[in-house]
Amino acid sequence: MTDLYCDIIDNYGDMAFAIKVINTYTFEKKEQSFRFFSNNRDLYDVFSKNLLESAQVTYYNLSEVQSYTPSSKILNLFEIEIHYSFLESFEFPIHLTDFTYFSLEAKDGIYKPGIIEYHDKISTHSNLTVKHFSVSLLNFTGGAFSEKIYQTKILEKEYFLEKYHLNTNKKWISVFCYPETQSELEKTGFFESFGDDYIFLSFGKQVLSYKNSMTLPFLSMQEYASLLHYCEGNIVRGENSMINAMESGKPFYWDIYKENNGAHREKIHDFCEYLKLNGYGDEYVRAQKLGNLEYKYGVVHKIFTQKKES
Repeated sequence: MTDLYCDIIDNYGDMAFAIKVINTYTFEKKEQSFRFFSNNRDLYDVFSKNLLESAQVTYYNLSEVQSYTPSSKILNLFEIEIHYSFLESFEFPIHLTDFTYFSLEAKDGIYKPGIIEYHDKISTHSNLTVKHFSVSLLNFTGGAFSEKIYQTKILEKEYFLEKYHLNTNKKWISVFCYPETQSELEKTGFFESFGDDYIFLSFGKQVLSYKNSMTLPFLSMQEYASLLHYCEGNIVRGENSMINAMESGKPFYWDIYKENNGAHREKIHDFCEYLKLNGYGDEYVRAQKLGNLEYKYGVVHKIFTQKKES
């Protein structure tokens, strides 16, 4: 049995990542039985429908971690502060893998050494062995968790036509962004700039007021990842959705989470360095910077209406 700790901060992305970790470990037969300690039961109930059938997961409240004897294997998502004294009070050996937040540290085309040096670093505390796992797209790190690891099937376009009655005469653009960004997109006339041959697809409670829009229910993780392949462009939020968008091969705009301390500004610059180093054209880079840092979306429109530069 493995314990998994996850503090939900950015809602969908954090929970989706946790589900991906569980599914990956289950698929690769590293583990099938989990105790999942988290702080959003309602969100877990929604996302748990995406678990592989063979995954055996029991949910516990994160605040109750110290009420239970820990497992000998612990996955700690996003560097939750660990009370080592609690874990060290047990006589059996405990192996803890400490996952970092998604990172793309780069500057002037050269990756910073910090994240690479951090990954796979091991420290010991009495009976406790801690291994650090850097979640990133960079080489020599842990990589990014993807549905492709355990779910290789991309649903056919006909699946969406039959289930959701999408209009085949229009070009689809998916919109899953933060409410503040949606307001900015509406104020700047972004949606109207595409004309009547496009339709914008939003999900769940995120209803678009634009006439050429359609609100779908929250999709399963497999449905969402598949749908992005059939859209002309995808506006995504969170690292998990961004990975899905990149895998689709379609133009995308990553609506990064805007942090109060401004840390997102450096993060988007790092992401743009990654894009440049991996063959994305200047317009792609400008779209991410101008949209996230200056709330200007004209270049996003441009990359959605023309093919990606090679």
